[in-house]
Amino acid sequence: MTQGYSIAIPAYGRPNEFEDLLKSINEMDMLPNEVIICEDFSKERTEIRAVTEKYQVIFNAKNVVVSYIENEKNLGYDANIRKLIDLALYKWVILIGNDDLFLKNGLNEIDDFCKRNESIAMISRPFIRFEKDINKPLGVSRILPNEAIIGKNDSAKLIFRMCGFVGGLVINKEWAKNLAKDKYDGTLFYQIYLAANAFCTTGIGYLGNPSVGGRAGNPPLFGNSEKDGNLHIPGSYSAKGRASMWKGVLDIGKDVGNEYNIEIREELRQELMIRQSFHVFEMNVGVSKETLKELKSELKKLDLFHHWIPKTLYFLNITFGKNAYYVYYLTRKIMQ
Repeated sequence: MTQGYSIAIPAYGRPNEFEDLLKSINEMDMLPNEVIICEDFSKERTEIRAVTEKYQVIFNAKNVVVSYIENEKNLGYDANIRKLIDLALYKWVILIGNDDLFLKNGLNEIDDFCKRNESIAMISRPFIRFEKDINKPLGVSRILPNEAIIGKNDSAKLIFRMCGFVGGLVINKEWAKNLAKDKYDGTLFYQIYLAANAFCTTGIGYLGNPSVGGRAGNPPLFGNSEKDGNLHIPGSYSAKGRASMWKGVLDIGKDVGNEYNIEIREELRQELMIRQSFHVFEMNVGVSKETLKELKSELKKLDLFHHWIPKTLYFLNITFGKNAYYVYYLTRKIMQ
């Protein structure tokens, strides 16, 4: 496998943010060997193609290969990620959403870690959270205090915490190609399937410093492929859509755990039911009581509601409506 770095972008809509991303890559201190883009049959294909062609000239002048693919139909998030990994030219594939950004020293951080850990399967990272201006960050999302490699002797809860957000994840291409599977298409968590395998084998690396910025506030655009269109509504997270995603995580945990004879599903279930339920109910502040009841019903089906935390958060939302926001705000302030 050719040594080097391919930045892989699953492009769907948002041409303005996509251009901001390419600009951030061009301004990095260290440039990748390749930028590969799979446009997934969005309505903004023409605009995305134009932005790509503009930056293709800029990158080619700096000896950076730009590979641009237009999918003949909408593959959906999971299949598009798998396609990017398969077609990338270089050993290390760096995934990033088309509305996120690279930090100026982002690839330097990745390069330093990869050179010291050549056999690692997958790498996670802290990231800066921002809304519109990365120079006005909301904070840094950090799971571990320092650089580390976590694996089967650690808590499996870290699989989701480290790899739930895809931006900046680094994948060893040849390792991932050998694991390629379409069973989990529609879960919107293909990276969790890869992360679970990494956890059980070589481990998941974790950078000491942020390499990317994750944009907050943009609603998801899932729901246009055949495999996820019935459950996901573009621009929002429905209760059934969220439940489908979490069921996918539990199924992945069960299957991968059985493959390596390592128990990871139960810890992933605890992670979703306790820590992640805070984020879900926070996102559902102010929604109708019918929506909250549907969310509760879906969580109960997955055995993700019997802990006191989701029960309390449900009561908080259904009782105080929009005013429940202040409780979440204060909780975040205390936790910082």
